[in-house]
Amino acid sequence: MVGELYDYMIGIVIVGVIFTSAVFAVPAISYVNLLQVNQQQLRNTALNVFNAMLLGTGSPSDWGSTFPFDQNNVEAFGLAYSGESSLYVLDTDKVHRLDKDSPGYIEYQYVRDLLRLEDHGFSLSIFRPFTVDWDLDINNVTNYVSFAVNVTRSEDGRPIPNAQVSSTILCSAKNDNKQDAPIVVVTPQKTFFTNALGRCEGNEPMQIPAGYVIETAVAILKISVAGITTMVVAQTMLALQNVMKINTFGDTITLSIREDLQSETEGVRRILRIMTYNYDALTEIWGTDGKPPKITHGYGYVSYSFTFPGLKAMAPALLLFGVDVTLGKITRGRVPVIIAGPFSLWESSRVFSFGADSEQFGGVAVKLRRYVVFSGMTYIAELMLWKE
Repeated sequence: MVGELYDYMIGIVIVGVIFTSAVFAVPAISYVNLLQVNQQQLRNTALNVFNAMLLGTGSPSDWGSTFPFDQNNVEAFGLAYSGESSLYVLDTDKVHRLDKDSPGYIEYQYVRDLLRLEDHGFSLSIFRPFTVDWDLDINNVTNYVSFAVNVTRSEDGRPIPNAQVSSTILCSAKNDNKQDAPIVVVTPQKTFFTNALGRCEGNEPMQIPAGYVIETAVAILKISVAGITTMVVAQTMLALQNVMKINTFGDTITLSIREDLQSETEGVRRILRIMTYNYDALTEIWGTDGKPPKITHGYGYVSYSFTFPGLKAMAPALLLFGVDVTLGKITRGRVPVIIAGPFSLWESSRVFSFGADSEQFGGVAVKLRRYVVFSGMTYIAELMLWKE
């Protein structure tokens, strides 16, 4: 009898333990399942948004090429190039419209509304497919321009050997007698390959006339790895990137003052020539033979526009401008310089970003990446999306 009572009490305890465990375990399991469902929903939303951005042309399909621009005329958001049948080819004009410093841009909140992301935040960034670091120097004794390039994997920083580096070097020079016009000298393209450390170097002579001194130099570096190509523009003066802002909209090029960097380049910018670079060819499309147009601080002069019929169809990979400017204490008075654009092509990794600051967001976020092409070069588009 005592044994049966003991067994009965033990049974009651075991049943109680099982019941109590179930009470606490079910909410825990439900929470884990709910968290997984929320994460999957967030990922699905991110994938839909990413596809809308990269595969959709938006409405109207050429919304990025209109000038002047009014974002209220954009009825649907998409960055795809409408004249291209291939997937993930972006329209450069539309990408320009994401730049808040351009003379006509589409606002982040307006894009959120078009994508119906009222309770989500996002950040869209454009990266190179691999990291490219560079050095560029001038030797005014020998009139040589030397460069060095390091190519590494973006994921872990490991060097990439046997990367093909095609180099075209331009330099601007002036004569101190102030009678002869400044000149731009260009070297023929040459090809190099990185060594086992992912590095290559070059030392190019510049054919400078007697009496001229090299002021600045630019190296257009086209780097190819396993069929994927990117382009970097190295500059001997990093201050050159602050001289002016370059944007293109259809056949129109717009040059404007960078208001956020006024103190570094206070002088008048006189436009001397415009060149296009298309992978292997450098072509001058405009040159002044009289009083050069200018941009400067003050009403009516903060921007200047050029229109070249057929420019969008030409789709140049790069625009270069010969500009006469003063760089404050950096140079000796006014100097001719070469400005490249339109994007931040001197950056080693990220060349563009749009949206909220994802680095300040501490919650759960989804990150998606995809190879894209614009201006004939391959980049990585990265979308960060989170619930607000």
